Amino acid sequence: MGYVGNDGKSNPFVYLDVKIGQEDIGRVVIELFKDIVPKTVENFRCLCTGEKGIGILGKPLHYKGTKFHKAMPAFMIQGGDISENGCGGESIYGLTFEDENFTIKHEHDGMVSMANCGKPNTNSSQFFITTVPCPHLDGNNVVFGRVRFGLGVVKEVGKTSTVNEVPQVPCVISDCGELNNDNWGVNERDGTEDVYPPFPEDWIQPEKFAENGSMENVICKIKDSGNKYFKEESFMHACRKYKKALRYIDWAVNQDDHCKTKESFIDLKTVCMLNSAAVYLKLNDHKKVISFCNDALMIDRKNTKALFRRAQANKYLKNFELAMVDLQTAHKYEPQNLVIATEIKVVKKFIMDYKQTEKERCTKMLKV
Repeated sequence: MGYVGNDGKSNPFVYLDVKIGQEDIGRVVIELFKDIVPKTVENFRCLCTGEKGIGILGKPLHYKGTKFHKAMPAFMIQGGDISENGCGGESIYGLTFEDENFTIKHEHDGMVSMANCGKPNTNSSQFFITTVPCPHLDGNNVVFGRVRFGLGVVKEVGKTSTVNEVPQVPCVISDCGELNNDNWGVNERDGTEDVYPPFPEDWIQPEKFAENGSMENVICKIKDSGNKYFKEESFMHACRKYKKALRYIDWAVNQDDHCKTKESFIDLKTVCMLNSAAVYLKLNDHKKVISFCNDALMIDRKNTKALFRRAQANKYLKNFELAMVDLQTAHKYEPQNLVIATEIKVVKKFIMDYKQTEKERCTKMLKV
């Protein structure tokens, strides 16, 4: 975690803490290339700290609380509109300032660059972060930094559902500032046994860590922290932990082919999917419940918990026939399970009531 720039001088580092909806996604740490574009860097650094106060537009010169208002998968995410209208902004030097130079290229993912109005010398507060190399932007947009930790956070924002490139769930910079030491705060610090960064790509592992089942222990700690939050009915935090555990499982499998067929990893993945489904039932997001249950059933088609939770989600979505199919299948695998038997009675009652309501509605329509 050094601070050394290309010429040996110290470059500043800043952070952006990001939320999607009510969920804390993680921290993005950016190195700013002060040694190459000092004026552009100072603009961004000050907008991260908020030290310049109120601008000429009457808005705080501060990224805190602003949104990533544009997200384009396999391209970039854009934010920094401190005027909050999606097409404006203001620099610390005035409304706009000039292009400093185009020395640094958009040759990697995670490059941080100034957005402009489509013509030279119109930089303000808006910026974008690339998720792929973008050489077509070279010579048009000034690159001034690069993501050193938290690229997974950037890509998570890039994957959000959009309409006309605008995220449908608010993607907000909940906090930001300058880092003054080697503790970049990328690891979890919520008091649970999960002390690992939100995205495994940012994890600096101890030497020989992969030995003795250590990876499984890490994933179990992440999962167990989700269980803790679930018991406390802090469902958004539980959801975040289970999704994090799934990211670590997928990452471990990609790192080591032996994990793909390792029963403990398969079991962990199934448990985290089912736990995620349980969380989304509590949050009344029934389509996501179905999605996680579908994934679990791809691993084990006889998993009665997945069948039962998918049935519950379909019941709430008024897909009663689909719910009944899953419940009857689950009952076939666990005929002594009283919870499943009771739910079958509930859904049967819903079906009968629904048919009666439809019959009465049709009768009224046919009356003269």
